[in-house]
Amino acid sequence: MKRKKYWKDVFHAFTVSFGRTLSVVFLLALGAMALTGLKVTGPNMQNTAQEYVSKTKMADFYVTSDYGLTGTEKAELNKIKGVQVELANLTDVTIKHTNSAVRIFSVPKKMSLCTLISGRMPKNDTEIVLGPSLQKKYRVGDKIVFSKDKARLLQKNAYTVVGFAKSADIWDNSTMGSSSAGTGELKGYAFVSKKAFDSAFYTIGRIRFDNLASYPYYTDDYDKKAEDDQRILKDRLKEIGRTRLDQLKAQPLKEIERTKQKLTGLKEDIEQAKRNGVPALMLEKQQEQYNRGIAKVKAGENKISRMKRPAYTIDTRKGIAGSDGYETYKNATTSISAVGNVFPVVLYLVAALVTLTTMTRFVDEERLNAGLLRALGYTKRQVISKFVIYGFVTSMSGTLIGILVGNFLLSPMISDIISKTTVVGSEKLGFYLSYTLLTVAAALISSVLPALLVARRNLSEDPARLMLPKPPVSGSKILLEKIPFLWQRLSFTQKVTARNIFRYKQRMLMTIFGVAGSVALLFSGLGIQTSVSGVSRRQFGQILKYDMLVFRNSGKSADKRAESNQLLAKKARAWENIMIKSVHGKNNSSLFVFPDSNINSFVDLHERQSDQKISLGDSGAVFSEKLASLYGVKKGDSVRLKINGRKVRVKVSGVAEMYAGHFIYMTKAYYERAVHDSYRSNVAIVRLRDQDIENVENTAADFIKLPDVYSVSQNTSLIRQLASVVDSLQMVMVILTVLSVLLAIVILYNLTNINVAERIRELSTVKVLGFHNREVTLYIYRETIVLSVAGIVSGLFFGQIMHKIILKMIGSDYIMFDPSVPLGVYLIPVAAIVFILFVLGCFVNHRLKGIDMLEALKSVD
Repeated sequence: MKRKKYWKDVFHAFTVSFGRTLSVVFLLALGAMALTGLKVTGPNMQNTAQEYVSKTKMADFYVTSDYGLTGTEKAELNKIKGVQVELANLTDVTIKHTNSAVRIFSVPKKMSLCTLISGRMPKNDTEIVLGPSLQKKYRVGDKIVFSKDKARLLQKNAYTVVGFAKSADIWDNSTMGSSSAGTGELKGYAFVSKKAFDSAFYTIGRIRFDNLASYPYYTDDYDKKAEDDQRILKDRLKEIGRTRLDQLKAQPLKEIERTKQKLTGLKEDIEQAKRNGVPALMLEKQQEQYNRGIAKVKAGENKISRMKRPAYTIDTRKGIAGSDGYETYKNATTSISAVGNVFPVVLYLVAALVTLTTMTRFVDEERLNAGLLRALGYTKRQVISKFVIYGFVTSMSGTLIGILVGNFLLSPMISDIISKTTVVGSEKLGFYLSYTLLTVAAALISSVLPALLVARRNLSEDPARLMLPKPPVSGSKILLEKIPFLWQRLSFTQKVTARNIFRYKQRMLMTIFGVAGSVALLFSGLGIQTSVSGVSRRQFGQILKYDMLVFRNSGKSADKRAESNQLLAKKARAWENIMIKSVHGKNNSSLFVFPDSNINSFVDLHERQSDQKISLGDSGAVFSEKLASLYGVKKGDSVRLKINGRKVRVKVSGVAEMYAGHFIYMTKAYYERAVHDSYRSNVAIVRLRDQDIENVENTAADFIKLPDVYSVSQNTSLIRQLASVVDSLQMVMVILTVLSVLLAIVILYNLTNINVAERIRELSTVKVLGFHNREVTLYIYRETIVLSVAGIVSGLFFGQIMHKIILKMIGSDYIMFDPSVPLGVYLIPVAAIVFILFVLGCFVNHRLKGIDMLEALKSVD
């Protein structure tokens, strides 16, 4: 049999209701775009960064020592199997006549290689290569002059710029970590030749383990293996420390021995002169020389006896100074992957179920044509193929569009938002067969499978019956009718609405589910935005009131400390000498020890949910909320912490609201009792009179210049680091919120369209009976409004659950987000659905005005 008529009918199926075809394509395109776009972004970014790590041979560990590093450490560490070691120099300086701190590295040769952006690498000790953050201010050929560094490691202060390069260790060009120069915050970095440094020792050792090269940097396997390797390093460095101490003592001991030999000879000369009758007055000069020598020997021996074994610090990639960008990038990719596991899955599920309803309705509408084709002699298989072809073409068209847009537009867009300030650069696109197959399979299940199943069910009937309209859904008593007290008080139209809602159960469930899904997505998207955006303002504007921490050298004289005290008196609104210690455990944290419980001028301690004030007493310590959750403790519990190298048990007297970082607060009295250590202040906590960012930075620079100050930590650096995380997440959620609104529009349009088409004869009947246009519209649209209200309520409930799940997933070990949301997050999704319903109501009203009642009511018998 010729199939020209058949293919014409297949083509007609696409064009007869082009709006339906477009809605199916758009729904699946939207779902596929969100699913693939978010699913591939995380892996793409991780693979791009891993390529950068491999290309630059980024070090796994960084070793520093209070005595510096020499060939001894290098030789001993090289004995560890599979270890590569490179010693290098670095120092922090400021650009002359500014407070801009720059970290200058010697050019690495073996690992953590810098990547040239333009120009060339330095060939002598007068040339320098600058980092990307300084590219706007300087060009190749310019001169750059630095102030003298405190450590006096550089031979020269002036250099010629010969190029620009990216660091393997400092990933972010805006938040580069703390500095011992300038404002206490790095503004850039640079590379000079090894000859530019004038030092008998090296300041840093970079180390790579061969067994870590096969593990991607972002995996738990890398972290676990790195922990094992770090223990090996730590044990070996303990041994090296003993050897190095002997070496450090050797030269002074030799000098003391030589001095002793000279003094022995001098003493013999003096005694011989006395025996020869030389007057004591003539020997006075020699005796003074001898006495000075003895005093020098004793001083030298005392100094040697006080010499301690070198203390080595081993930092990982996320612990090295300037690693903020590395950790932020890693957390951002993890957060995007976490969002990709929830948000697009829900979005696609909603889109797929509405598509299923649309396809079911399409097959029912084509019932008469299917009967006609069977009557003309076409087989069941051929007729079923028509619906399968329609479902396959529409679903694959939408899916293909979604996959392409998700991979080549949405994913790069999200990636660029996150990585715009990093050295890693734009993501390199990858193809992930698993995600593509998952999206295709989901599209086939939601579009082709229902068409196949409904068509097979319909074609089980005779062609003659197929050519008759499908019998309307039979009515039945609903629960409300069994409650006479309520049912009798309803108007006719209200009773019709109630009956029809339960009469068309599939449409009822799809409307509720579609609206609920859209509202849940909107709520969670808006909720995430508000949760992440309020963190910085809340913590650094209301909870932490201080502006900086001034770390002071306790060994300096009272005269030296007087200078910083004078500056504090001049600049500070309030300040206090406190003690800060590092606490080691599941997660490293900062211990703040105050002289007494009066800390309100600097920190507002309170519970997040109840907003109840927490008093810092002498019976326990106050933990920040994130740290308490990681330890799994609450008020009244005790926890073991490692302080000053030994484990102590600390009682939790309160859990305070805090979003970024880990903090523990104690009083002096409780610290000395719990830790069995004496209190020694080492930091001035400062709240400035003028809290403008520029003034904070300038004041920090003034403090760093003082002899008794070795470091300043500003809140501004923490604020910028948190801001980079927040900005990237906010922009991603904006994109997802827009997708949610589009989904809501298409879903409501589609379901409304189906409802009108399905009941066109019923609507024509009530119009013939004398219903006005507005009444006809409300006759059917009232059901949509009621179901949408149910969907909104359900959506707000499930949106809260989604919001909490996503918040928990995107938070890192050091950051938590505020789960509370303002009223606007509830109102905006409701307003969006109401607005969409209003516009669609106008559209339905216009459409129903143009109904040809006689044509719709014609018999098809």
